[in-house]
Amino acid sequence: METMTTETTVAPPSHTAQPARSTTAVVLLIEIAVIIVWALFVTRPYQTMNPDDIPIGREYLSAIQTHHVWNWVKQCGPCAFWNGSHRGGAPSFADPYGSMLHPLVILTTLIWDVRNGAKIALVAVFMLGGVAQWWLAYVLGLGRLARMWSGLLAVVAGHLGARAENGNFGLLLSTVACALVLPPLIAFLRDGSRRMAIVLGVMTAQALVSGQGYMQIGLACLLPLALLLPIAPHRWALVRRAGIAALVALLLASAFLIPFLHFLPNFQKDIAPDFPAATPFVYMPLHFVIDNAEFYTTRELQKLPYPYLYMNFIGWIPLLLALWAIVQHHKQQQPYVRFLALGALMVLWIASGGPLAWAAQTLPSAALAEQLAGIRFHPVIAGLAVPLVLGLAAIRVNHLEQWYWRYQPVQPAQRWSRIRFLLFDWRAVIAIPLVLALLQSYQFNSQWIATVPLQREVEPVLQSLRTDSLQWVNPPFGEHAFVEPAVGKGYKMTFGYRTWNWRGRVAPQPYLEADRKGVAAGMQRRTTVGDISINVADDVRDYASLNLANGQRAVCPAQGLGGNIDIRCTIPVDGELVVLENSWTGWQAEIDGQPVSLQDGQWLRVSLPAGEHHVVFRYWPWDGLLGVSLSAIGFVLVLVLWRFGEAPLPLRRAKE
Repeated sequence: METMTTETTVAPPSHTAQPARSTTAVVLLIEIAVIIVWALFVTRPYQTMNPDDIPIGREYLSAIQTHHVWNWVKQCGPCAFWNGSHRGGAPSFADPYGSMLHPLVILTTLIWDVRNGAKIALVAVFMLGGVAQWWLAYVLGLGRLARMWSGLLAVVAGHLGARAENGNFGLLLSTVACALVLPPLIAFLRDGSRRMAIVLGVMTAQALVSGQGYMQIGLACLLPLALLLPIAPHRWALVRRAGIAALVALLLASAFLIPFLHFLPNFQKDIAPDFPAATPFVYMPLHFVIDNAEFYTTRELQKLPYPYLYMNFIGWIPLLLALWAIVQHHKQQQPYVRFLALGALMVLWIASGGPLAWAAQTLPSAALAEQLAGIRFHPVIAGLAVPLVLGLAAIRVNHLEQWYWRYQPVQPAQRWSRIRFLLFDWRAVIAIPLVLALLQSYQFNSQWIATVPLQREVEPVLQSLRTDSLQWVNPPFGEHAFVEPAVGKGYKMTFGYRTWNWRGRVAPQPYLEADRKGVAAGMQRRTTVGDISINVADDVRDYASLNLANGQRAVCPAQGLGGNIDIRCTIPVDGELVVLENSWTGWQAEIDGQPVSLQDGQWLRVSLPAGEHHVVFRYWPWDGLLGVSLSAIGFVLVLVLWRFGEAPLPLRRAKE
């Protein structure tokens, strides 16, 4: 008998893998199309091209402000490396909370501008949320009913719809971005193919650049549990291809990672050492089933009265199906059920804040304890548990589907009987709770998928804050509705809204300020807009000023955007030009076309001789240029590796 070597792959449990293997590509595309159409229906309030129709949520217009980086790219190219909109400015790509580097944000902003582009991106987020859940069910080898139901339910689940209550765009995007990592992770560990390693790397990269950081923490805590999944033999080859996935992810995300790591020592967040948002772990699963909106505005069950932190409603039906799958499952499914169940528990445990508080109090490093205390809104991490719970529920739905067809065989010529059973067979009642789960989740979570008109006072207030030169101004303190419009007009805000601070730096004082409380100390009223007082500073707070050698002071007009600043000065004697923009690695200066050195200090400073001069400041950061270059290399590498991708690893040998 001859010895013949064959290559096989590790498949999902055989009794569940068959539906996925036998399904044609056309049918799969139809399934995805149905989920997309459902998402379009659910998100129809966002599908308005009026830029003044704003998705609800107090923080929405500040959450999308970083998207303006792509408008700056169109206007002045590399000037976009510097964000001069807030508190003296900072490197644009070092911001870990903005979503500006995610491909979805890039494309929608370049095509539809910031406000409309962000709404289109939100529609796509809900689509991708459903597709990610469908994909997870597919790699688990589940049948059509389980795939479709779980995907449709993910579109209307609380980790997306209800999470929009506060308008945090990046939180929704990062939730879906991290969910998209799970299917290729399972598939790669199972078959070890190079192409799946590439897909895993790409999905990991888009999760890294999706912003916020909370969901990425949950994903990082979840990844070690992947060792519970079926792992292909030829482990060293698998490890090498895992290295390909890691390399792809790091290269593609370099545009963010390198500037962020370079800036990290200067990064500082507000901290909450007592973790006030923490809630007992045993209460966390209740947020899957409590559909009383008023409950989330209270402090019941030891939580803060901020609904978006805790709402993850999916209803009792999916939760009971998930528990049923844990209690009763086929032996071949055990690794997948264990991963999903323990993963959901791990994410909920981290989201409860208990392990974070313990680590912050136990770790000897004060710096690390401070970083942990900066994870103030950890309950949102629980949103990553929703795809895992829905995955478990889909496994149980798949069992129910198989149970029906086990006793109702259908021949190829009798496909019409599938429709007949829905009308006449009593066992079709299994579809009723599935439909009810969809309707219940849609009814509760979709109430936060809506838009409201932009406040009428935003435009007149911002017009009153306009200056002839680059001057620092303040819109009404704490009012997010003014932030994105102000950034869009090129304003420089001493407060604005940014979720982190530059360690050791102070914000410049405002030249103009809008204040609902009246006139603050050091200011005097210039005019009023409704009940908002527009105040001007008593003292000199010019953006670009000269300290002359004779002891006098002069002001220079300045123009520019982002990392491009142009100043023209005429002075009788030598002096020092001080520009209220944070000095940082990458800033360069020229006087009348000749390079000059910047002086030390927080602000941009150069010595200026007597006469008429044109002073130019340009931000050319080595970290930003290197990061973008490596991301471009990563993109080319993906294309090359995909072109030469090969079949899965040889996993076992059979003799005949």
